[in-house]
Amino acid sequence: MTNEHWLQAQYSVLGSMLIASEVIPKVLQQTRASDFSGECKTVYAAIVKLFQSGIPVDPVSVSNELGPHYRSFLMQLMQITPTAANVDSYIAICREQAKILTVRSLASQIAEEENSEEIRKLLDEANGLMVDKPSLRITNMRSALQSFFERHSGSQKVEYLSWPVRELDDRLYSEAGDFILIGGYPSSGKSAWSLQCAWHWAKKAKVGFFSLETSSEKLFDRQMAAVANLSMDDIKRNRISQEQWERVCAMSTQISQANLELIPAAGMTPADIRSVTTMRGYRLIIIDYVQLLAATGGTRTEQVTNISLALHRMAQDMGVTVVALSQLKRKGDDSAPESSDLRESGQLEQDADIIMMLKLEHRDQPDGNRQLFITKNKEGTCPMVTLAFDGKHQTFSKANQSGEVVSKYAADGKKARRRNSMAAESQLSILPDNIPVPWEEKG
Repeated sequence: MTNEHWLQAQYSVLGSMLIASEVIPKVLQQTRASDFSGECKTVYAAIVKLFQSGIPVDPVSVSNELGPHYRSFLMQLMQITPTAANVDSYIAICREQAKILTVRSLASQIAEEENSEEIRKLLDEANGLMVDKPSLRITNMRSALQSFFERHSGSQKVEYLSWPVRELDDRLYSEAGDFILIGGYPSSGKSAWSLQCAWHWAKKAKVGFFSLETSSEKLFDRQMAAVANLSMDDIKRNRISQEQWERVCAMSTQISQANLELIPAAGMTPADIRSVTTMRGYRLIIIDYVQLLAATGGTRTEQVTNISLALHRMAQDMGVTVVALSQLKRKGDDSAPESSDLRESGQLEQDADIIMMLKLEHRDQPDGNRQLFITKNKEGTCPMVTLAFDGKHQTFSKANQSGEVVSKYAADGKKARRRNSMAAESQLSILPDNIPVPWEEKG
């Protein structure tokens, strides 16, 4: 597994370290043994050993470590490297070529493999190679202050993830690479809320919606109820009217061009989701829901912990915003949910950048308002927003608080009038028969 470009890059990286020892820390930080092959890998290992032992690295010490038969090879490395000034370019070429050849080798193994589980492992390894981990970056206070001026002087436009309800935009500062959790009990509206968010986000980025329990057809039915203002009852009973069909046709271009894809994900692992995300180029993904992902681990807690770590790492490595829905542990009371209520692993609470919880405002009103609690927000406050839920069209909106107050007072007024009427009837019923009624006509 060699080619001329890779070998030349390996020679140049090693030669740079031999003629300019000051570049050695940079090279060792940005490369690994797998980036080299053959004799170059042996020389690289010798340099690493000397450096870690605190021994000065130069041609003499490296030759002494490897033996006299490597002396001519070391001289050749220094002769073909004109300068160490271009070592950054040499490193980039060396790593890129190593990655390409390794992926090709894995592809050959996949082509010959007959076991599906082994193929999945090879695919996971190949996908991991395609995402470079960020190199170490140390920021001193001088450069940090300069960056602060540049980022916040107003010359750079700041864009954060927006939400269907504008009140959240003023409180949540979510960026690419964040890990967001949406928790809630069954029927609290997690899927409907996340679908509405997905449609909203797809206006600016490519979004993938991974569903582990609901078919794409059912998800799209909900989407059409919300987007085309169709009744879910009419959709489910196939009684869409002519006027409604005309509305759908009028919106067909907008709907068909939406940058949103629905993926049935039953049985998928976090690695599978990472593979599909890489292949399809999603910038934001939604997983409904996290406890249904397949993962390794002896217990459910270990499995969900591994899932959380994998999704968090994926978000950071790929710069993709990962939104995962989660079930909550059952509580005996009607208190507000907390981050610690996330089911089966405290790792979810630890890894998430933002956690929001949906809850029925009144348990006995399944079609009523929802309360959206922000229980974790690394870079802002943790508000509570009351959302009005339109079950007929599967949409959420900011609840009209003043309207609620008026309705409450009206309802209270009706109850008071009913109580007064019942009290009056009760008082009349207990009057003795021999007491005349004041307004009774006398004959």
